[in-house]
Amino acid sequence: MPNDASDGTYARRVQNGDREAFRILIERYEGMVLDLAHQYANTPEDAEDLAQDAFTRAYDRIEDLKNPDRFSSWLYGIALNRCRDYAKNVRRETYAFSRTEEHDDADALPNEHPAQDEALMAEERGDRLWSALDELSSTYATPFLLKYRDGLTYKAMSKRMDVSVSALKVRVHRARKKLRTLLEDQHADSRS
Repeated sequence: MPNDASDGTYARRVQNGDREAFRILIERYEGMVLDLAHQYANTPEDAEDLAQDAFTRAYDRIEDLKNPDRFSSWLYGIALNRCRDYAKNVRRETYAFSRTEEHDDADALPNEHPAQDEALMAEERGDRLWSALDELSSTYATPFLLKYRDGLTYKAMSKRMDVSVSALKVRVHRARKKLRTLLEDQHADSRS
């Protein structure tokens, strides 16, 4: 079969046990997955590990892919989730380390620094947003992040995800609406 067949054709072949078909899908999407991984990773090596892990997870879960023609969106969602998990772990490790340093230096600092308080508040807001994003399906979270974090146009998003511009606008709108509700609920819970 020539390499210009649709993603769905190759994804179905992989679902039927053709490992070589997955190699073709990797070649098609390694650039997209690596670009995403580089946005999250601290080093090029970490980005490569994230990308490899995303492809491994996709291969292991390809039987769960209900619509093989949407392979690129499905793969992007897997890669995005893997990158977000990585970023959370890095933030946790960095935060724990910085808290240790603050404790060690507590006697040396006579006054609290408002800038540090603001940074911690911003980090808490970011954590709440990531927590809310985790509750969204990748159908809504992915376009939201592409639009607001990556700054892509709807046209570029449409090309990358193989979804119509109008559908993406609806998804981003619904994601914003759902996130607003989730964040308001979190805020109300924190005051209780």
